[in-house]
Amino acid sequence: MSLAEVEATWRVDGGTPLPECTYDPELHTGPRLTIETTEERAAREAVARDICTTCPALLICELYALQTRPTSGIWAGRTPAEIAEQAAETEDLEVA
Repeated sequence: MSLAEVEATWRVDGGTPLPECTYDPELHTGPRLTIETTEERAAREAVARDICTTCPALLICELYALQTRPTSGIWAGRTPAEIAEQAAETEDLEVA
C-alpha cells in the first residue's frame, strides 16, 4: 500500500494525522544501509517507543502486531519479543 493510499484510508474526515511511523519508518524499523551499534539501536527504539505512546493508531497497531507477530521493528511501543510474550499470555487466558 502506498503512502497516498494509507492517507486516503486513514483520513476519514480529512483532519486525522497519520501515524508518525508512516513519515519516518526507519525510526521504527532501523536503518537500511547502515549497521547500528547496540547503543544506537537502544536510543532509536526509545524514541520510537515514546512516539508510539501518543500515536492515534496505537490500538490498531497493537492488534495488528498481536495477530501478525512481527520479527523486527517497534510496533505499538513494543519489540517483537515483547509482542510475542504478550500474545502468549493472551493465548493462555481462558474465556468464561
